[in-house]
Amino acid sequence: MPGRPMQTTATTRVSRHIVTMAVAILGVADLAGALVLPASAGAAVTKTTVTTKHNKTWGTILTLGSGVTVYRLTADSKNKSVCTGTCATVWPPVVLAPGQKTPVGKGISGLGSIKRSNGTLQVTYKGVPLYRFIGDHEAGQVTGNLKDTWGQWWVVNPAHPTATPKASTSSSGGGSTPTAAAGSGAAY
Repeated sequence: MPGRPMQTTATTRVSRHIVTMAVAILGVADLAGALVLPASAGAAVTKTTVTTKHNKTWGTILTLGSGVTVYRLTADSKNKSVCTGTCATVWPPVVLAPGQKTPVGKGISGLGSIKRSNGTLQVTYKGVPLYRFIGDHEAGQVTGNLKDTWGQWWVVNPAHPTATPKASTSSSGGGSTPTAAAGSGAAY
């Protein structure tokens, strides 16, 4: 579109590619209740735990106990998720493990849960619904700070959970404005 920054176009293209891959791999079924990390078939159910980690680019952020980064959708309101269907496939809600009544906070408080339309309980932090991103493939990875079909997604700063995070700047010649990293969809 005329007048739109180049990074937005690149981010949108990457987001569409990720969505297309997710739909092809996972199908369009709402997997919100089926995607609980890190449980596996036949294994003891691990309680959903949220903690903090320091990220060199984004500062202190919320993660799952396994180190997987969690995100928020700016279109959500307090204690209300608008991410369903394919959105919940690409951005699986952080849900409580089967039988778990409340989320476990390791070093943080303010955790709660909301009931999703499929009956699962989605974890919230100070009323902000939490999600994972299928583009993150390992603990500590942060590739989901992007704008896509469903809106703007950000990591969650525990001190200011609804604030737009600011990337750290490098003294090695970069400007102070984060830009889209080619092919990642993440702002760095």
